[in-house]
Amino acid sequence: MLRCATVVCVTAVVALVAPAVRAAPSLPVTKPPIIFSPGWTGPTHDPHAEQGQWFEDVATGSEAARTHEFYDNVPDPAAGGGFAGSTAITGTVNGVTTDPASSNIMAFGILATITNDTPALSPWAMGMNSHLDVLMLLSMEDQYQGPLLDTVLAASFAVAPNRLPPDGAQYINQTPHIVAVNHDALAWHCWTPDNPEGYAPAGGYFVPTWDFGNIDPGQSASRQMDFVIDDPAGLDPNDPRYDVILGTGDILLNQSTSLKISDWISPLAADMGVPYPDLPNLSSDVSVFHNVPEPATLALLGAGALLAVARRRYE
Repeated sequence: MLRCATVVCVTAVVALVAPAVRAAPSLPVTKPPIIFSPGWTGPTHDPHAEQGQWFEDVATGSEAARTHEFYDNVPDPAAGGGFAGSTAITGTVNGVTTDPASSNIMAFGILATITNDTPALSPWAMGMNSHLDVLMLLSMEDQYQGPLLDTVLAASFAVAPNRLPPDGAQYINQTPHIVAVNHDALAWHCWTPDNPEGYAPAGGYFVPTWDFGNIDPGQSASRQMDFVIDDPAGLDPNDPRYDVILGTGDILLNQSTSLKISDWISPLAADMGVPYPDLPNLSSDVSVFHNVPEPATLALLGAGALLAVARRRYE
């Protein structure tokens, strides 16, 4: 009797877990389902970025991919947000250092917070980027719901020390540069070096990235991100980023019209909580990526819970 009950439990869990894995403003960025891409948008060992978005650890040089991207879409009837809406990814400026004589900004910090508000409550707009990737996942069944594993945030408005943009249409060089000083990794942006198709300029590990760990549904994780201005004169009040930094609201956003590292260097903009703002700049100044549990792992975890209940029932 117990053996039959166990078989039924395990079968039921496997049947239920598979669709549950596909349920958020979190979408896969592997190829497929990314389509309409020329390819050659990853590092040499994964030139078509089939495994997703790649990162290089600054301390060890190790490389690892993330399979999904998480967004802070607005919970509008057709804007694809979760319960946290535009506050699913937030950034509050702190620790601003200014020059006493000029009032120019010399350094600042951002307290960044990611809240796992999967799943999305409505459909979302498709994403694209400056290196010709397109993700047309418009069905509610195409999203992911569950824990965000190995979560990272890439700040595409900033540069890493000695990692400035090369000349080319996929790169935007904003000076003076906002330079990250406490990042954990660098995100890949743009074309595979020396690819047979000859797309240029070559991509590389450019975009400063911070680790946020695992974030369970309904939970949040925060990190302090610190920056300096690389011009000795600082960032002056005529720069459009100046008022954003000295403002009082959320300055981090990543809506689904922005796919992966959609452009770099991105403008730094306030998140006004409106659907799909600033479409020429793809509605983002950061990007959040994560992994998901293996389906077999979820099935085993679920089966283990049901088996424990069954054992207690029949003991």
